Amino acid sequence: MSPAHRWLVLGVCTLSFMQTHIHRVGFAPLIPIFIAELDITYTAAATIMTAYFWTYTAVQVPIGIMTDRLGARRVMLAFMSVLVLGVGVFALSQSYAQGLLGRCLVGLGAAAVWLPGLRLINEWFPPQERGRVTGIFSSGGGIGGTAALLGIPLLADRFGWRVGYSVTLIPVLLALAAIFFVIRPGPLGAVQGPPRQLAGRPAVAPVGDGGGAFAQLGGVLGTPALWTFNLAVLLSFGAYIGLVTWLPAFLVRSEGLSRSMAGLVTALMTAGTIVSWPAAGFISDRLGRRKAVWLFSQGMSVPVCLAFALIVPGSGVGGAITVAVLTGLVLGGMVTPFVMVAELFPPHLVGTASGVVNTFTFVGALVIPVLLGAVLDASGSFPAAFLACAGVQALAFLTACFTREAGLAGRAMVRRSS
Repeated sequence: MSPAHRWLVLGVCTLSFMQTHIHRVGFAPLIPIFIAELDITYTAAATIMTAYFWTYTAVQVPIGIMTDRLGARRVMLAFMSVLVLGVGVFALSQSYAQGLLGRCLVGLGAAAVWLPGLRLINEWFPPQERGRVTGIFSSGGGIGGTAALLGIPLLADRFGWRVGYSVTLIPVLLALAAIFFVIRPGPLGAVQGPPRQLAGRPAVAPVGDGGGAFAQLGGVLGTPALWTFNLAVLLSFGAYIGLVTWLPAFLVRSEGLSRSMAGLVTALMTAGTIVSWPAAGFISDRLGRRKAVWLFSQGMSVPVCLAFALIVPGSGVGGAITVAVLTGLVLGGMVTPFVMVAELFPPHLVGTASGVVNTFTFVGALVIPVLLGAVLDASGSFPAAFLACAGVQALAFLTACFTREAGLAGRAMVRRSS
């Protein structure tokens, strides 16, 4: 297969990742409708939002192991088929329980794109290109999230939320077909590099390619350097999802915007990541280091949350748009910890290691939006929830400062071994 095929593989992975974000954030503009129709609290609405992450989180480690064992294509096809089922169940739901079930199925179906995509990037692209390529892959999330936040409210206003949400089946089916016809293992998949070195010590416990799945998982979990990543992404991504979850409701309830305009403002935040995620990956490739880029974005996440708490209230749609655009542009470094983790491990453990980190990422997405909803219920104040969000991001920044990276040395070892 020609080397140019790698760009087709990247395109299909990006298209598939769009689907995960369409369904990850697509419920957020519908929250005011559900609160009114079902007469539920903010905490209960957040529970529907986070039900997506219950199943998504639960299967991340198994998906990482399956990807390493069975290959990306089989795993993606199986789980994306479940996504089709979940969209249908959610669109037809008539009660709170049915909505929860639908969101759980959607989360399960969307769970097997990011990890197989990372594996494919490591199979098809050389180490010196993986930062920018991961950024491009991640930008599919920004595109999907932006499309959902813009399109679903407009369709819901015109045709009702069920029809508006059902339309999202079309790109899912297109992605399934593209996976079937395009995705194949890459030429670098068989390269087995030695463990990277950090400060004279192996970054990963020595587990050979022939070890069983549980032995390889044990080797990954026995890597001390992994655990600071786990905590940092739990706090950071959980707070980010919390912000995306409650921003549309804040703009509707407190600032008087329509659902469509609130979706537009929130979409501007995700739209900025379409640019900033690839840019952050490119910069990290040029620097030969990822951590500095990550720390910049993580540090900026604190004033972003403070701005939504202290500046946007009462500033009108212009103030909300300005802060949302700046937010998307400064958060590009969110993708770099996943590249850092992949560089700490030999190729045959990339899926498993990434699955562990992604599990903690979505534990944060499970817990923190609900906690922010509880703050809303207790205080009746969206700014109070955004202040709490800023505090969580500050803790994430402090944790990120203690993470370690393989950098150029680790990548050089892989090149020599290949």
